[in-house]
Amino acid sequence: AAGVAGFSAGVTGFAAGAADFSAGVAGFAAGVTDFSAGVAGFAAGVASFAAGVTGFAAGVTGFATGVAGFAAGAADFSAGVAGFAAGVTGFAAGVTDFSAGVT
Repeated sequence: AAGVAGFSAGVTGFAAGAADFSAGVAGFAAGVTDFSAGVAGFAAGVASFAAGVTGFAAGVTGFATGVAGFAAGAADFSAGVAGFAAGVTGFAAGVTDFSAGVT
């Protein structure tokens, strides 16, 4: 009788162990899925970072181009101011000549 009771308890324990094992297998499968999602997310993050680096480099190049364009514009403006001053001088000389001609 004690053997039957022990056997019964062993069967019950085995059934409980089998259920725990099944739950463990399911948990492992869920962990593998989560890991796969994490790997995909990491790959997406690496790609986004690479795109950000490329965009930053393009921005630096664009900034340098803008600075060069500004410098060229400043030089053109200076040349324009000098040309305007020369024009004023020439106009004054023309007024003087005109006055002399009227006289």
